[in-house]
Amino acid sequence: MVCIRASAQKSITSFDEFVDYATAKSLTLKNGEIQYSQAKNARLAALLGTLDPTGSVSGKYTNNTQLPVSVFPSELLGGQAGTYQEVRLGIQHQTDFNVYVDVKLINLPGWENLKLSKINIHLTSAQNKLTLKNLHEDMATIYFNILTLQEQLLSTELNVFSADTLYQSTVVKYQQGLAKQQDVNDGKVNRLNQEESLRQVKHQITQQYLALKVLCDIPETEEFKIQQSTNRDEAMANPTVEANSLLLTHAVYKEQFARSEYRKSKFAYAPTFSLFVSDLRQQYNTQSTLFDDNVNWIRSNFIGVKLSIPLPSSQSIGQSSRAKSDYMMAKNNTEQARIKSAISATQLRDDLANAFQQRTANVEMYTLRKDSYQKNLLNYRSGVGRLDQTINSFNAMVNSHYQLIASTIHLLLVESKININNKLK
Repeated sequence: MVCIRASAQKSITSFDEFVDYATAKSLTLKNGEIQYSQAKNARLAALLGTLDPTGSVSGKYTNNTQLPVSVFPSELLGGQAGTYQEVRLGIQHQTDFNVYVDVKLINLPGWENLKLSKINIHLTSAQNKLTLKNLHEDMATIYFNILTLQEQLLSTELNVFSADTLYQSTVVKYQQGLAKQQDVNDGKVNRLNQEESLRQVKHQITQQYLALKVLCDIPETEEFKIQQSTNRDEAMANPTVEANSLLLTHAVYKEQFARSEYRKSKFAYAPTFSLFVSDLRQQYNTQSTLFDDNVNWIRSNFIGVKLSIPLPSSQSIGQSSRAKSDYMMAKNNTEQARIKSAISATQLRDDLANAFQQRTANVEMYTLRKDSYQKNLLNYRSGVGRLDQTINSFNAMVNSHYQLIASTIHLLLVESKININNKLK
């Protein structure tokens, strides 16, 4: 017998609760933490890169199975003048141990790269904060879409019941000879429309939950239910909108990064001044051993300085040109961010005022539409009203209620975005 255990469904009662739940699962944010750690490690590497030490430690053992031949004048070896004699030089077994180090004393690209690494740490931190802010705003959009649809679902279920009640009333009037077949058909179509609206709302809710899971990297098998109350305190309708410079800060660091990249590309043409040291030890012996304690090591070493002047290449010229263009565009982006940052707080205040006024108007309109429908329904049942007029007023009431729901939750969305703006800056 196979036992299948269903995972418990998590209940979410507020947007802040969902943020805490989803943030812990977001792979995007975890990648940001990895990038920040990488930026800090890159700074340590850049610090070492200012001297850019290079070198090697090598050991070598050679068995000269056949020594090389050199030609010498015969008279040097007691032979006949004008002739040459072949002589094998060297010792069969040779062991070498060498240490070589090269350190740059003047390295302008290396020092600029160190500056670049410091800027990159700040840039990565600002990027992570901006990513978090954007993620929270995207979460809020989908979260409150779901909340809107769920409220519309409750309303639509009531609408289906009301449409069915109206249809049944029409059938009774038809059976009594007080209504035409066309009225029955219209009543049934009205009910079918509401049933289809109910199906569509359910479908949209499912899709929005899936979209929220994709955004927050929540596994498909993990279930949660948004059960936030849409009742709100009218006294909280005017929260303070604080200035947020996160976008501008990020743009400034990007400009500084691009400027440092441009300087680094220009320093690629600068000369470097290096100190180099070598220490070589050699041992020669006639025995087939790696080391022979009875044979002395022959030591040789040298020290010197080196000046290197790189010549421009098509690749370095192209890189410098691209770096300059990136820097110029980064300056423009900073100015755009400065303008947008100055306007964003005003936009949020205006959105809040507009959302509050829209909701107030929709409350009044829904009250009037509902009253009109109830009066038309009463007239129709009394035989003094028309069915088409009743259905039209019913649909007007339904649409008005949807607008009221949307405007109420949109106000909650704007307030959440203001909280995000004030918190993540």
